[in-house]
Amino acid sequence: MNTVNFQLMPQARELEEGLLGCMLSDEKQIQKVEPYIKSPDVFYHTRHKKVWKIMKQITDNKEKVDCLSVVHNFSEKDREEGMTAYWLTGLLNNVATSSSAVSYAKKLYEDWLYRETIKKTEKIKQKAYDGNSSVYPLIGETYIHLGELLDLRPSEGFNMGDSIESAMTEIKEGGENMVKCGWDGIDKLSGGFTKGEISIVGGRPGHGKTTFLINLASQLVKQGHKVLLFNRELPITEVVKKILCLESGKLSYKMVRNSQFSKSDLVELEKVDKVVRELYASDKFQMFDKVRDFETSAVEVRKFNPDVVIDDYIQLIDPPRGVDQRRLQLEKICNDYKWLAKTQKCAVILASQLNRSIEYRGTKSVEPQLSDLAESGAIEQVAENVFFTHYPFKFHPDKNKNSPNKIKIIARKVRYGETGSIVLGYDGDKCKLYGSYKDYETAKS
Repeated sequence: MNTVNFQLMPQARELEEGLLGCMLSDEKQIQKVEPYIKSPDVFYHTRHKKVWKIMKQITDNKEKVDCLSVVHNFSEKDREEGMTAYWLTGLLNNVATSSSAVSYAKKLYEDWLYRETIKKTEKIKQKAYDGNSSVYPLIGETYIHLGELLDLRPSEGFNMGDSIESAMTEIKEGGENMVKCGWDGIDKLSGGFTKGEISIVGGRPGHGKTTFLINLASQLVKQGHKVLLFNRELPITEVVKKILCLESGKLSYKMVRNSQFSKSDLVELEKVDKVVRELYASDKFQMFDKVRDFETSAVEVRKFNPDVVIDDYIQLIDPPRGVDQRRLQLEKICNDYKWLAKTQKCAVILASQLNRSIEYRGTKSVEPQLSDLAESGAIEQVAENVFFTHYPFKFHPDKNKNSPNKIKIIARKVRYGETGSIVLGYDGDKCKLYGSYKDYETAKS
């Protein structure tokens, strides 16, 4: 039995719907994205092409673009094919933010270029198989096709005046680009996390890496930042249990996991349930545990447009296709995240495993170093900050030497600050970190 391998052309339905919804709700975005929508075919799906044509026609007639004006221009055939007012207004449920409209258009434009390249190279391949033509005309035709594609790509452009204005605004207003973590000790070391940059958090199993990231997400949400969290190791239900214990400050994670409750625990659980639902509302916080590859992750980031992305952890992201070496796979993932951070203007915090070299250094050198990062060279190069979580009690469970309620955050690389370390208060059973050990003692007194 013969099988046919069918590959779908590069396209992104969600981005197309989001961009159309954005233009329907704010017609000013049409002019901004026009340089990238050079043809209706930039939209892959037929309905979307038709909507764009109608929008352009209305705009050219200097009339207002909205759902009513677009629906009015639907033909009888369009309506028979499902292009109804109900369908069109449904696009408003997946609206891109105004700041994301151009980046969405660029991505759709890029996909169109890919489709055009595929079509043209298929024609070249067929001509090459002909065998009767001279190779030189084929080479010349190839150059023409490639030149056309390169000419279609719009310039990003640069204006020094605009760039200076943006820089001056950041200087005067204290820097919209900076995201403070909320713990003074870490913020003093690094200044915070910079939008458009990547920070790495490394740690050995059992050293509080995931707890640190969940507490960090809590700190950021409470400051009003939009946070997106990818859980690649733990299921969402387990992370939610940790969040409930963290925000409660009273519930025991061990008891919650084992469903062992007293009457007072049940009362507390009901109370913190309401708090968490409000604090982590879907417009402020999103979380995924079944997204395996970077491409799908990037789509979710673009849709939510967060201030901060936290990924726990990058070694569990499916390796990019066509890249065999593990070092190169991680290098590509980190670089892709770097560009995503820049284009989406968000801070990205990536958790990373450590390699096994730390296990062979002996007990006197147990604090993590940059070289302990798995594939350290590939990861370290793109990072603004590299932090490690280190729990001394895990190595020496002797309360006379190491407190079980202290965890160390070590800054080994800080691009815009100073390296160093701080000690946070740590209550493992409550899944909670405190800004200092003194804060922990105060809370427990």
